[in-house]
Amino acid sequence: MWVKRLIVLNIILIHLAISEDVGERCMTNDQALEGTCSLLSKCEAAVIAIRNKKFHQFERCGFSGFEEVVCCPETSNKFGGNIESKSKGQRIAERECQKILASSIPALDLHILGGETASLGEFPHMVALGYDRGDGYEFDCGGSVLSHTYVLSAAHCIDTLDRIQPTVIRGGVVEIGGKTFNPETDDRIAQIIMNPRYTRREKYHDLALLRLERPLQFSSNLNAVCLETNDEDPKIPLTITGWGKTSNTRDTRSNTLLKANVTTVARDKCGESYTNWRKLPDGIAPEQMCAGDPEGIRDTCQGDSGGPLQNTNADGVSRLVGVTSFGRGCGSPVPGVYTRVSRYLDWIESVVWPN
Repeated sequence: MWVKRLIVLNIILIHLAISEDVGERCMTNDQALEGTCSLLSKCEAAVIAIRNKKFHQFERCGFSGFEEVVCCPETSNKFGGNIESKSKGQRIAERECQKILASSIPALDLHILGGETASLGEFPHMVALGYDRGDGYEFDCGGSVLSHTYVLSAAHCIDTLDRIQPTVIRGGVVEIGGKTFNPETDDRIAQIIMNPRYTRREKYHDLALLRLERPLQFSSNLNAVCLETNDEDPKIPLTITGWGKTSNTRDTRSNTLLKANVTTVARDKCGESYTNWRKLPDGIAPEQMCAGDPEGIRDTCQGDSGGPLQNTNADGVSRLVGVTSFGRGCGSPVPGVYTRVSRYLDWIESVVWPN
């Protein structure tokens, strides 16, 4: 009898010890964010990840009874503490990311894992920029939805050689569709705001914000993206998306949204491929980052400019790390260059969320 009592006592002690993990400080899987050990049911980001992907990738703190205790990142809307006191000092971009996490609607389609074709709702922030050159819209650049009224793209997508600027965005689709205006997928651009430090003669500060005429109606296929606030190069694979060229020898563009994984390349290593460029007098700047495929197969190309370079952190939500800027050819071992979003948060926040 005393053996049974001892076993029960041990179980109780273990249960109490593990339960104490709740509320402790912790680091998330990618080591980029601090978190708090929280009951799985109390961590909204984990709940959303399970709802979207049927699993989560959060660091485990332990168990409380039969419920898992996870390291809930502090960008999560609910992580088991006082939201008001813990959200003080957060960047506006992080606060807005909480709203995106809370309002995300799971896509209806299953995502194609390891494939090249993106699924509907897999990248709901991805849009195409439409240019009217007299024969319907041509979709020559990409962009990322930041809010109901703003899209982020590349400045050189606005400062074009023919001086024709984009006038519409098309979003919530995988198939780009026809050249005529479609009120179901298209929204008109009301104002274009170039980064004040951008100049045509150089390749730096290649960002532009597009304000829309009317607020977007978010759905499982169309939604905003979180912004990366960490200046360090991500250690995990990154994903590029776009409707750009699919051939080095022919001017053939994809009508279907494509995706590919790339990895970051250190700035000094990347700079070796871009020496003596007149438009890069200071080499690859800290406001830029490089990423590519060592095999020289997966790469962004013409038509992908302005589109997102994104990662997926432990909470299962994409974060915009970079904006496609330029490269040396397409599908080569030379990494592409992207504008590092985290370096422009002050400017983005002041325009998109001025209040």
